[in-house]
Amino acid sequence: MGQPDERARAAVPPIEPVLLIDDNDGLREALARLLESRGYRVVCARDGQEGWEYLEGGGCACVIVLDIRMPRLDGRVFRKKQLERKESASIPVVVFTASEAEMPDAVAVIRKTDPQALLDTIDRAASIPALTD
Repeated sequence: MGQPDERARAAVPPIEPVLLIDDNDGLREALARLLESRGYRVVCARDGQEGWEYLEGGGCACVIVLDIRMPRLDGRVFRKKQLERKESASIPVVVFTASEAEMPDAVAVIRKTDPQALLDTIDRAASIPALTD
């Protein structure tokens, strides 16, 4: 038998889902299926407003995958609101975007041309314990 793949997910997936926020329907659906095949539960939002409503309504997440350019509420405004809300401020964010972007307080900013880097980063970010006061 060969060596185990170092990128393989832990045997026990997180209890909380990945919150996937992207306005591109096809990409969002494909990423959701891929994450589900790796053992994650996924909650999808079509834009930052829908993602914010999920969190504001008491939804939880082990990690948020966030696009930057979206209608209604873009990724930067979403992240600002998320950080201002005590209940959601500690959820790690991975930015996954087609645009050149920086978000210094994100776990990572990954271009949409590198889905493997996204998966590897989600695996790492999902294992970061939530910060508590």
